[in-house]
Amino acid sequence: MYSFDERLITMDHEKSSQSMGAIQRVIKLNLLSSDNPGLVDGIMYGIVIGKVEMRTLEGSDRHQRSVLNFTFRDSIKDFVNVAYWLPPKDLIIISSKFTIGDVVAIHYPVVKTKSDDKAHIYTPWTPLSIELSLNEKSYVEKIEGPKAKQYESLVSIPCRAGNDYYTLAQIVTHGEQLVKKNDGINVLAGVQQIGALKTIRIRRQRETDYDNEEKQLLEILLFDGETSGVWLTFWDSEQIKFAQRWIPEEHIIFCVGLRVRYDEYRKVYGLTATRQSLFTINPDTNESVQLYESMRSISIDDLLNVTIDGGFNALQATVVTIRELKQYLSDNNSTDTFIVQCFLSHLDLDGPLNQVITKRCIFCNRSIRDNNGFKECTEAECRMKLLEQINDENLSTKEVFSLNVHLTDHTGTITNVKLGDDVARKMLKCSVDEFILMTDEQKTKLKWTYLLEKIRFGIQIKNNSNYAKPIVRIACLFPREYLTSSIDDEQS
Repeated sequence: MYSFDERLITMDHEKSSQSMGAIQRVIKLNLLSSDNPGLVDGIMYGIVIGKVEMRTLEGSDRHQRSVLNFTFRDSIKDFVNVAYWLPPKDLIIISSKFTIGDVVAIHYPVVKTKSDDKAHIYTPWTPLSIELSLNEKSYVEKIEGPKAKQYESLVSIPCRAGNDYYTLAQIVTHGEQLVKKNDGINVLAGVQQIGALKTIRIRRQRETDYDNEEKQLLEILLFDGETSGVWLTFWDSEQIKFAQRWIPEEHIIFCVGLRVRYDEYRKVYGLTATRQSLFTINPDTNESVQLYESMRSISIDDLLNVTIDGGFNALQATVVTIRELKQYLSDNNSTDTFIVQCFLSHLDLDGPLNQVITKRCIFCNRSIRDNNGFKECTEAECRMKLLEQINDENLSTKEVFSLNVHLTDHTGTITNVKLGDDVARKMLKCSVDEFILMTDEQKTKLKWTYLLEKIRFGIQIKNNSNYAKPIVRIACLFPREYLTSSIDDEQS
């Protein structure tokens, strides 16, 4: 009886013998049928379009069995799920030989009729009525060179119709309904940002007790031509390895079989990859091309509102209530970022103009103070630069929005929050010059457009040695579709 390693050597020898003698018959998926199950005496070439980490079934050490599930495609129309059954130590070796996107050859698979049992809740949808099973008599090898090139183009063919997907806006606005879709949904989106790989401990119940299992997770920020800030979470190690190869702002992903979930941490709907999920990078579809062109023509920061002003990163921000934000301010002195859903309870747009607009130095961007009747920067370096210019105040200053606002939710109010120029211009949809030309009536109307309206803000806390207290400022404004149905939804 051969050991597993000896059997691999023997198989390599047999393949060499076949190359010198009889040629192994090549079989295509479209020639197989559920009416003729059993061993396939031949070889199948194709590409791995999906793969998940192996599972080990409970049993004694001597009789443990593990299964490795992957999805195999050999033509535009035909792809099938494959289950590889071996003892754990042997299957680990096999699994390390190939990954998603590799072209492989499958030797001596067993054809089975696709069953309708619950096992298929954990495998992707496939168009064929069969599935393949592999065992000790089978083996899989990675293929490279001219033979592999025949199948590499299949990697860009989506597994569902190119127009069969939900937009990110539909996910954040209709997430409550989409959560109920047990078969998952399809999504077409671009990769904006790949988060850091995290390791967490999960408490799992066993037959008689509990144990703590370490799991890794990866979060990827998605965006499309209209909506941003939707997170896709991966828990499977094989899918994580595949997703880490994606390139932000370059790759469009057609995702099949994603589950919609409500993110309790961020208080917004997001997506989770499952064992049913398949992913196509830069799919060969009109919709993908249009999305790519749209993304390339839009400033990423303007589109996303999640990485603006050089500091706010929604992937690392904590969702809090106003009470929790105030508690953080009293307990900590560090710089941090948060997300709050609240009302603007004070927005004095129709008050004194100097409480809405300020002058800043064009050299250092600091606020200009009144220096003996002259509006000029007090920094020595900037004053030297001023002397080199014509005596014209407009050449050294710029007018920008600078407001102190109050934020309120069901837990309390925080005052004197800074609303700076970038966010104010985007929120008010006007420039400083346009605002100055408005009548008092127009300013009041603009104020009530936002006052007491529910808004989702990114908040940044900064410590400054010139101030006794940390500076709390609004760093970004999230699109309205990211609002939960009511502020009370966030109450714990």
